[in-house]
Amino acid sequence: MNNKAFDLNLVRIFCTVYDTGSLTIAGERLNITQPAISHALKKMRAYYDDPLFVRSDGKMIPTKLSTSIAPNLKKSLELINISLKSKMVLSAEGSSKKTFKISMSDMSQIFFIPSLCMALENILDKIKLDIVQITQDKIEPIMRAGELDFALGNLPYLSGNNINGRVLKETLFFDKFICMVRDGHPSIKSSLDKIDISKIKLLNINSSITGHTGLLEEINSKYEKNIALTIPNFTVAPEIISKTDFGVIIPKSVAKRYNMEKTFILHDIDLDNNRIEINIYYHMLYKDDPSINWMKEIFIEHFRENQP
Repeated sequence: MNNKAFDLNLVRIFCTVYDTGSLTIAGERLNITQPAISHALKKMRAYYDDPLFVRSDGKMIPTKLSTSIAPNLKKSLELINISLKSKMVLSAEGSSKKTFKISMSDMSQIFFIPSLCMALENILDKIKLDIVQITQDKIEPIMRAGELDFALGNLPYLSGNNINGRVLKETLFFDKFICMVRDGHPSIKSSLDKIDISKIKLLNINSSITGHTGLLEEINSKYEKNIALTIPNFTVAPEIISKTDFGVIIPKSVAKRYNMEKTFILHDIDLDNNRIEINIYYHMLYKDDPSINWMKEIFIEHFRENQP
């Protein structure tokens, strides 16, 4: 492969042809002529010493090499676009900090904030994160007024007919509930043992911020007699679980964050609808705002493939 003076535009053209399977459609999307597309592909073929695409039944079919390099080339374009938008957003703010106001539950904070701070550490002198907790029914009007940029988590109210599509969303990943107990719990004699939830005391979380309360209530209703303590959030849960024989029903993504030191045992819960859609929400009024799009892409880049 000859990598001298490799042109970023060639990557853009390759990815567009790969996605559309057509030189004509690729030209229309990129607003360039079909001969220019063909000339760019000729250069790419020389770089990779491979046909890259072969025409069949009127479509451009990728070769084996094209299929193997396409994911990395697409990823490169995404990273470059994010960096360019970052420069545009930060430069536009001048000497003042851009503040992003984000609503998330304490549970979402446990999962998102450490990784988000690591991702933004080098530019936190240019931007500011303001994390708040707002109930689902109040989020849309606050977003509409421009006083809230994003909401994170499972918030079905924002996807329902009650707001008529005024709030948009991007799905980041799917989570599920598990049961977490301390390592050394008396009900577990070996690593192969499955915990019998019906035989342990349970810690119940009663939060009005998250949207999966209904699913959690459904799970807890099966073990209502086992509930010994109810608290309003998850923050203190690991401290209680580590010092008692209680168990807690908790999203797996959060449990894995708590279990970095391997102090807990995590057990799956057998339930057909045990599925939590985790989204980032933003208002349609600001869907073309460069700063909103930049921060949204930061979340997508760092969390969309983060499957618990």
